[in-house]
Amino acid sequence: MLRSLYSGVSGLTSHQTKMDVIGNNIANVNTYGFKGSTVAFSDIYYQTTKAATAGSDTQGGVNPSQIGYGTQIASISKNMSRSSFQSSSSSLDVAIAGEGFLQVQDKAGNTYYTRAGKLNVDSEGNLVDLNGKFVLGTMNSDPKNADGLSSTAGSSKIKINIPNVNVAKTAATTLTTLPTGVTTGPTFTAGFLNGDQKDINITFSTGASDAVTAYNSTTSPATMTITLKDFSEYDSIEELQTKINTLIEAAMNDGTLMNESNFTGGKITISMDTSNTVPASLTSSQIAECKKNAAQQILSSGLTMTSTAVPQSFSNLTSFTISENGTLIGIHPVLGTLTFGRIDLATFDNPGGLEEAGNTYFAATANSGKAKVAVPGFSGSGSLVGSALEMSNVNLAQEFTDMITAQRGFQANARIITTSDSMLEELVNLKR
Repeated sequence: MLRSLYSGVSGLTSHQTKMDVIGNNIANVNTYGFKGSTVAFSDIYYQTTKAATAGSDTQGGVNPSQIGYGTQIASISKNMSRSSFQSSSSSLDVAIAGEGFLQVQDKAGNTYYTRAGKLNVDSEGNLVDLNGKFVLGTMNSDPKNADGLSSTAGSSKIKINIPNVNVAKTAATTLTTLPTGVTTGPTFTAGFLNGDQKDINITFSTGASDAVTAYNSTTSPATMTITLKDFSEYDSIEELQTKINTLIEAAMNDGTLMNESNFTGGKITISMDTSNTVPASLTSSQIAECKKNAAQQILSSGLTMTSTAVPQSFSNLTSFTISENGTLIGIHPVLGTLTFGRIDLATFDNPGGLEEAGNTYFAATANSGKAKVAVPGFSGSGSLVGSALEMSNVNLAQEFTDMITAQRGFQANARIITTSDSMLEELVNLKR
């Protein structure tokens, strides 16, 4: 049989593979973090029909004569060049401006690497990617202490762990001293918000001087007594609330709360509901008198306010950002600024040696080298860009050009086969 027939077949097969790669590249032109591939051909082997001979004084040298047997796929290599970014409305999305990959882990504990930074927070507070795999980095055990975040890069799961917020729970208390013309008193409720101390009983009382006394965290629940010298001077709930909060802040500043490290202050809130009063519509003077009487009743009755811890979630944050070095920072309306941890990156000596695992994931191989974990922006890794995503690096113009050459190459190899077939047909017809 003709050698050209088999050469044509090898050409068809190789060009079909090239088209398969081109098709996959184009299909993923809008896949975040996708890296396109290119195909390289090489010739196969040769039959030497005439060996080379060296030249001499009496005879010139002769080059070898060889017949090739077609082509084969030498390599399918990934284009690991970085692509441009697309802005995102999500504060959880992130792109890498430089070298490195996000580390993710599946439920079996296998680690993969990706450039697709479409992230989310699941119902348990875990930072995950769009496929639900855990994003790895460094956790901060105490989100309230930014200095507690280790400067050493890591590969542990990251959880948006928001401390509980203590919310006061008090039964509605009915005002007993009523203005003229009011037969049913309004209700008032005192509240306390703070996220650091444990459950707390706050007692209001009168005494010799204004003070916040004896915050004691050793009891369960903890206790605090707020004492005011003359409650008759407060003409409204608002005045009482302001005075109490001023006392708490002053006590914290001068350490009179016995330097309790697990208490960092809080705000008293007192509200009054007049919707259940008779008459239903109170005049401004009646409302003012109710508020004054409520302020005095709170103190004279020694109202006890019990607080309990309320779990918080990612949705309780007012804002969330990912800094250039991967630090995860959230703002809480009560707790203030919280530092949850840091997204750390993995770099490789030979990124092109990574093995594609699907879903924009790469796996380490013997030729990629081991992953080197780094804080973003350090040790050769890129910094992070928040609210952005890296687009596919597929160049459509190049892909369509390669498609044309692949198509023509396939067409030309098909002609080799049909022409070889015609030659064989002529050979068979010699017998006629």
